[in-house]
Amino acid sequence: MRELGAEWFVPRTAPDPAAAVRESVPGGVDGAIDAALLGVRALGAVRGRGAFVAVAAGSAPVALRGIRVANVWITADGPALAHLSALAADGRLTLRVADTLPLEAGSLRGRLVLTL
Repeated sequence: MRELGAEWFVPRTAPDPAAAVRESVPGGVDGAIDAALLGVRALGAVRGRGAFVAVAAGSAPVALRGIRVANVWITADGPALAHLSALAADGRLTLRVADTLPLEAGSLRGRLVLTL
């Protein structure tokens, strides 16, 4: 994140993300984008009457303290995916790959369950 210009950041694994943000910005931030599915745990980082956007396949948290809350749904977008693929191929987008699995018929028995 620092390589991209961030002065500070809070990892999603922080025990209390809102408190960690407020250590750097005591009054809370003007707005936050939650792409890590933190929900209400991240909402506390936003100042009263600020803005919060949840980027998830779930519901956004209930608005508190006059905070504007919105939910952005992810949809299929071929041209955008092609653009991201080109950025990755050029080395301008760094991918984090935890594991790879072979795409072979019969190589996997049962189901895969993905968890956060």
